[in-house]
Parts: sequence; structure tokens; C-alpha cells
Amino acid sequence: MKNKIRPAQLASAPAVLRYCKHCNTKRPFVCSGLFRVNAQKKTLDVWLIYRCSVCGATWNLTVLSRVAPRSLPPELLRGFQDNDPDLAARYASDRALLKKNGAEV
Repeated sequence: MKNKIRPAQLASAPAVLRYCKHCNTKRPFVCSGLFRVNAQKKTLDVWLIYRCSVCGATWNLTVLSRVAPRSLPPELLRGFQDNDPDLAARYASDRALLKKNGAEV
């Protein structure tokens, strides 16, 4: 089930500059408020999806990589799976995480 993000929740989240493959230049990317959770054997990867503000191309911000599901609090895992808007806003506002993923705030 995909929840719609209320604009007020992500209003404080900065747009980030990334190279857009479709526009062939740096463009602002905005947070969609949706997570992608992928299981690989006994580990999980979690990304926060961003979209190019010009063409709509997507970019996945790595939130967690190769983490054992049992190491996560159940409410955090549920938040990722349910696209919790508050959780998305928290990660979209994490400047250290954005910088680690190569985004310019």
C-alpha cells in the first residue's frame, strides 16, 4: 500500500542536486516520500526514492544496505514497508545521509 505524502511533512526537506541521466545535466531532485525495500537472502536494502523536478526520473537514496531484518526495531521496519511519511521526512532531512550518497543540498 502506497501512502500519499502530505506536502507539509516534506516541506522542510531540502531538494538535492544530482546529475539526471535523462536531462543530461544537474537538476534538483525532490523526495517522493516512498521507500523501496528489497530482500537479498537474509539481508535488506532500503532506499528513499527521489524524482527529478524537471523530467520525473528517479534516484534511490541508500538508507540501509545489507542489514539483517532482525537487527531493526519492528516499528522501523514497518515504517519502511508502509512508507511512513514522518520517517520519510526524517531521512530526507538528514544532511549527512544525503552527502554520503553524493547529493548536493
